[in-house]
Amino acid sequence: MTMLDVRLPDIARLEASVLEYEKMPIQENMILFYGDSGFTRWKNRYGNPELEEVLRKKDGSQAVVNHGFGTSTAEEQLYYYNRMVKPWKPKALVLMTYGNDRDLAYSPSEIVALQARLMAYARKDIPGIRFFVCDARPIALHMEDLCWMSWSNHMYEYNRLISDYCAGHEDCTLVRHIDSPLFFENPEDVGDYKKIRKDVFVADQVHYNPEGYALYKKFFEGILEELL
Repeated sequence: MTMLDVRLPDIARLEASVLEYEKMPIQENMILFYGDSGFTRWKNRYGNPELEEVLRKKDGSQAVVNHGFGTSTAEEQLYYYNRMVKPWKPKALVLMTYGNDRDLAYSPSEIVALQARLMAYARKDIPGIRFFVCDARPIALHMEDLCWMSWSNHMYEYNRLISDYCAGHEDCTLVRHIDSPLFFENPEDVGDYKKIRKDVFVADQVHYNPEGYALYKKFFEGILEELL
């Protein structure tokens, strides 16, 4: 039995989301955000500003394209690479996964291996592409759970492995949410997942509210400054 048989009963379960993106005109040489619902919900239909409208070049022109598709895993992002990334020929790819992968029992090493394969394809298909790879995005859910220990061990191992991968590849930048003061009330709390701000999430304690996405805008402006 393969990893896919165990985790994903239907690899095409997100096909409808992909088809919607394929209706849009292809825009090459952009910064492409490719990931799970942390990016998906950066849209007006969720009561938030559109990523493409708020994260702009210094001259005000468009800089990014948002191809987030909710509940996606690293395996699905790899599966849809030829349709969701390759045709756009982005100059940079911002990758985010982890939460859904963990919930579907992927190990940290499996997640990183799938991401590494996606980036290997992109290097071949799009010479000169840059990668900005996110660590585990801080969420408020589970921070006080009895399951925190096992959950955090998995998360820290993922962060360690993806950090090692980025350190070994000059075209990769590790995007460390956990180092940003924006996500913490107090400077002394930076780096502690259990002390992240809880006021920037909607009721599910997983997804950002408009204030959270305003912080996310500032966060990525700093990360991508040289490309904007």
